[in-house]
Amino acid sequence: MSVRFFGPLQKKYLLFLGLFISGMLYKLKEERDRIQTNNARLQEENRRLGEQINRLRTDKDEVEKIAREERGMVRKGEIVYQFEK
Repeated sequence: MSVRFFGPLQKKYLLFLGLFISGMLYKLKEERDRIQTNNARLQEENRRLGEQINRLRTDKDEVEKIAREERGMVRKGEIVYQFEK
């Protein structure tokens, strides 16, 4: 007498479950890869910002450069000429 452990209906459910789990694993791996890529980008940005902070703390020329380029500041007595592009 042979005993069947899984019937045809149970095999279909197991197949469906296996496919579902495979799909979920694929999506999770994609999300992990996206997060790792984003983390690497953010780490590089943090490194660059840390370097800029150090330069701003130690280099007065860097502070002046930022003040002029990003804030539009000028020294007392300087004349600013603006040209149309």
